[in-house]
Amino acid sequence: MLAHIDAFARGIIRDAGAVLLRGFRAPDLVVEYKSRTDLVTNIDRESERLIFDALRREFPGHVIIAEEGSRAEEGDDYVWYVDPLDGTNNFAHGIACFCVSIGVYSRREGRMAAGFVYDPFHDELFHALHGSGSFLNGAPIRISTTDAVDISIVATGFPYNKKETANNNSREFCSVMPEVQGVRRFGSAALDLCSVACGRIDGYWERQLKPWDCAAGAIIAEEAGGRVTRYDGSNFDPEYPEVLATNGRIHERMMTLLRV
Repeated sequence: MLAHIDAFARGIIRDAGAVLLRGFRAPDLVVEYKSRTDLVTNIDRESERLIFDALRREFPGHVIIAEEGSRAEEGDDYVWYVDPLDGTNNFAHGIACFCVSIGVYSRREGRMAAGFVYDPFHDELFHALHGSGSFLNGAPIRISTTDAVDISIVATGFPYNKKETANNNSREFCSVMPEVQGVRRFGSAALDLCSVACGRIDGYWERQLKPWDCAAGAIIAEEAGGRVTRYDGSNFDPEYPEVLATNGRIHERMMTLLRV
């Protein structure tokens, strides 16, 4: 089954990426607001329809949970978490940092089974199956070997409701920022996790995530040799809105810094 999932997902995610590219910086892009800072575009919805309809045809017995509301909630073992356009705010502003993210969770085994993240602007397809390693456009990838926080580049993100809640990552950011070489804010959780996986950055943390934001990237980071947990070191769960992903060497120190 995983081989079938792998082949199918790698095809459909590229098809969805083509939808994103056609809409990127297009004059007819339609932007709507779900909240003051949370955007959705007509391209999010077009990409989601393409993926959802294809999954329903190919895997009618699987559960599908997609960001913009498409659902197939009666199913057996596998749960597909679909983000048809991760980095919508970037996309809507013409910033070339966005992707399609598809994660597959196995209820039977209680863990992520597969992950696929495609950045169509740079034509980078990250993918992983449990126990098989992580790949970028078919070539194996590995996490960095940086072994000290003070020479690490890390990334993070902030919630849409950051003005309305005290749990907005400001305390954690102020704790981490002076201790590391640099903090980056790219605006795509899925790509942040993939950047940990391929060693471009050494760590990433964020709260108030949805499962479609982090499910795929988490297994890609893990299969590349990284460590992915909650802030307290307990097991990652895509349904729990918190993730800390690192190359493993700086993980304990990052956990300490996030304990604020």
